[in-house]
Amino acid sequence: MQQTYNPDERIYVELFLAARQLLNLEFFSKSDPYLEIYYSLSGQQETFLGRTETAECNLDPNWEKTFNIEYSQDMIQMLKFQIFDQDRMGREFMGEAQTTIKDILQQKNSLISLQIKRFDKAAGLLICKAVLFKESNHYVQWQFSGINLKNMDGIFGKSDPFLKFYLFSDGVWCQIYQTEYIKDDLNPTWKQFEISLQRLCFNDENKKFKVECIDRHEKGKNNQILGSFETTIDEIFNKNIDSFQLIQPKGGSAGTIKILNKKRIYRANFDDYIKQGTKFNIIIGIDYSSHNGVPSFPDSLHTYIEKNNIYQKALNDIAKSLENYDIKKLLAIYGIGAEPHFSNYNCNSYQTLFPLTGDFQNPQVIGYQEAVNTYQKRLKEIVFKGDLQLEDFIKYVQTVSEHNAGKLIYTIAVILGQEQITDLKEVQNLILTGQKLPYSLIYVGVGNDDFKEIKQINDLINQQNPPIRNNFNFYQYQQDIPLSLLKKHLLNDLPKQVVSYYQ
Repeated sequence: MQQTYNPDERIYVELFLAARQLLNLEFFSKSDPYLEIYYSLSGQQETFLGRTETAECNLDPNWEKTFNIEYSQDMIQMLKFQIFDQDRMGREFMGEAQTTIKDILQQKNSLISLQIKRFDKAAGLLICKAVLFKESNHYVQWQFSGINLKNMDGIFGKSDPFLKFYLFSDGVWCQIYQTEYIKDDLNPTWKQFEISLQRLCFNDENKKFKVECIDRHEKGKNNQILGSFETTIDEIFNKNIDSFQLIQPKGGSAGTIKILNKKRIYRANFDDYIKQGTKFNIIIGIDYSSHNGVPSFPDSLHTYIEKNNIYQKALNDIAKSLENYDIKKLLAIYGIGAEPHFSNYNCNSYQTLFPLTGDFQNPQVIGYQEAVNTYQKRLKEIVFKGDLQLEDFIKYVQTVSEHNAGKLIYTIAVILGQEQITDLKEVQNLILTGQKLPYSLIYVGVGNDDFKEIKQINDLINQQNPPIRNNFNFYQYQQDIPLSLLKKHLLNDLPKQVVSYYQ
């Protein structure tokens, strides 16, 4: 099968962040800074990527939270960093800095220092280190313990130790993982965890990585390093070394770190599942609800006054991006929420779901061009009525997915629609309960709405406890974006969602 683009060729940038000489906005202590990061392509809308943890009473923080972004060499990828002081009353702006991913990578060792500005005045330095990597199939799973660790708390207590793991990149040690801390224990056993070899040592079994053992103090302030050691995967697995002396910063032993159990893990990737015979079933639903406007008017999102309205452009680009995921280029096209008047369709009343072909037994067309032609042909044969209700479409997709669960068939379902969904609660519940099925749901927002409620579906999924698989993705269609970039954005999470289902 010829893919629209190979996800295993994707290159990512991981950003490590720190700040120096921040302004102190507190009177009786020091500020508690955290950082928010925003991402955009030149001329496009900003996206909030997330925030770091809060560094308490620290004007020179090294934030532990890192950020992964797919790197596109031919695009200007803008980054905006905003720093805030967290306090009991809320937060206070400490300053911001901006750069591009390319600017960071062009610096020596991919390490850049940026002037932080607060209301046009200097407010410290932001330090950003970028590391390029590809996703890895190879992981290690292991568990560490400490033996006779040095007590840093004197006669009134014992050390509260935890471990930090570091990747060595371009002369800089970058923190990549941290265990939990164990209170008052000089012989701790930390929880088992796994980490990819790419992240640990760039898949090079002879490349050293570093482990630090640290004594945690109250709220993480003024932590003390007990000691550290460096080793390689080759030493651990091929030479079977599992015990390491912790060397203190000024020399001397601070105890022993021992690996209790260890194993290598190979995790299949998206391309592996394709090679195993996984096929894709593509279903596209188009919103014909009255909120889109009457198509005989030029301001309608479905207007036929213009030759190529925004829905037609979106369908053309989305279908063209998807069609190669099916070897026969079959695309099932459905209308959502309207009254169809097709000569070959025997129901002319309001329908929450209907095939644009007029035949539920044969809802598929061949290729993106036929999909667009079918859309154009049917536009004057549809009476726009009612609100956008997605429950029936999603139930249909989930029924198809459940039917194909044992057949190595994965469904890619796409909704082209505006924002005003009247059964949003039902939609959310269906998405939450259907996360174990072999399908992904991509909502493509059409028009200039902010799509706030739809974007929050991802937040709802990520807040579930215990965690659940996320097979939902939102993308707001933009007419001027290159098709090659659209493919990357549209299918950004699809490989991960396919892998998470089969694993």
